[in-house]
Amino acid sequence: MNVVIRTDASINIGSGHVMRCLVLAEELDNRGYTVSFVCRALLGDMIDFIQERGFSVFPLNEVISAVTLKHSADYIGWLQCSIEQDASDFLSQIHEADIVITDHYAIGKEWHSIIRNKLNCHIVAIDDLNRTHDADLIIDQNLWRDLEFRYISCKGRKLLGPKYALLRPSFHKLRESDIQEKDQIIAFFGGSDLTKECFKLVEALRHFNNDLPFSVKVIAGRSNPNFEELQGLSKNINVEVVRYLDNFDVALRQSKYILGASGVSNWERFCLRVPASVVSVADNQKELSEYLSELGVMRYLGNSNQVTPDTYLNELIYLKLHWPNVGASVSIEVDGLGAVYVVDEIGKI
Repeated sequence: MNVVIRTDASINIGSGHVMRCLVLAEELDNRGYTVSFVCRALLGDMIDFIQERGFSVFPLNEVISAVTLKHSADYIGWLQCSIEQDASDFLSQIHEADIVITDHYAIGKEWHSIIRNKLNCHIVAIDDLNRTHDADLIIDQNLWRDLEFRYISCKGRKLLGPKYALLRPSFHKLRESDIQEKDQIIAFFGGSDLTKECFKLVEALRHFNNDLPFSVKVIAGRSNPNFEELQGLSKNINVEVVRYLDNFDVALRQSKYILGASGVSNWERFCLRVPASVVSVADNQKELSEYLSELGVMRYLGNSNQVTPDTYLNELIYLKLHWPNVGASVSIEVDGLGAVYVVDEIGKI
């Protein structure tokens, strides 16, 4: 069967949508599906990265008159054009498909209906925003307070909760591995880190005279526009700053603690049972982060616009005082097989 995935990455969007779609694409490919991507050319896109992973990409032209986002939740602005125009551009590239999968906060029912009517295909929607979709299958991997009431206006089947978290197969394998933990903290705030959490953290680390009982490795992100400046700020202090790690999953498993953004990374951390202190770096992460904090499964530092270097300084002092027995008292069970479960359900539509 021919599957086409419509998703984007950019400086504003980040990399999470593309990364989880790649996990799903690889599982589909393993099952004999033919998979390709449709992505718009944007600053910070991951078109080359997707192609390096072995998948064809049909690029949509970059919008010359770029749209300036009105605020961080201006999801239509992410699309850089109208819904109708994006659907038309998609159809100029894709003339037939059995299944179209979307993972994009600007794409919902209107776009789905246009594509379904033209291609007579099935639609699968990956979402986090509790919107209306014209889809046969709706996937939301998050643990919401009102989980059972989400997407109630949608006719399609719902796959809701962390069971369906789209994690790479290595996470399931590492979950039960006997890898030796290190006195190490990994910090990662997304592929772009537009709110400059890395800067705030490194500034806080400058207050310590190499007297922390753990090392700190900061992953700036593939699309971080301030990487060189961040490296300069981190000189002469006990912190390692890298753009990305090819073996991020292994480094995560080896770490005793995480500092990071909420979102997709939550389920990676829970899968590997690594405790974390988390910041909301997007509007849609706030409700989820507050709920997970109420459950006692992570420490929530607040929204990025309220978090300062002093916030991280206080958290580092807390971690220093409670090391090595720091951690959440409760965990969320995530077995890392979400992509397997999702593809099983796709096979039924």
